[in-house]
Amino acid sequence: MHRLLAAAIVLTCSAQAGAVLTIEGRVAHPLQLSMADLAAMETVAVTVRQATAMHGAVIEDCKGPRLTAVIAKAGLALGGDRKTALAHSLLVTAQDGYVVAFSLPELDPDYGAAAPILATECDGRRLDLPKLVVPSDKHAGRAVHSVVTVEIR
Repeated sequence: MHRLLAAAIVLTCSAQAGAVLTIEGRVAHPLQLSMADLAAMETVAVTVRQATAMHGAVIEDCKGPRLTAVIAKAGLALGGDRKTALAHSLLVTAQDGYVVAFSLPELDPDYGAAAPILATECDGRRLDLPKLVVPSDKHAGRAVHSVVTVEIR
């Protein structure tokens, strides 16, 4: 089993510590990233048009690094042994406890190509904590405001 794919990676955001994103676990390069660090990474601009339960249709323009780029920065490669990757998942948890899940193949461009980003800015407004944005989703159920943890299992 590829040691990086078997890693338990936990990214933790803390508003009290300057919104630091900690990447730890069995990774090649443990990291601590601030919101400024995330904003300084190569960013992707996306426009999402999604249905919401409370607000109807929502259109939002967001910018931020790809989730896969943040994971790769810690040393986790989504390519390589694809059979091993099929058995792993990624959980994203909001500050309020809301959790969404992805399979690692969903993030891989050769499988699902979901292409989520960790937005640092939406509609021209800087965010205090990252927001998970999934441009390919028709419904905003996996849009996670104030991300506090991302864990690969």
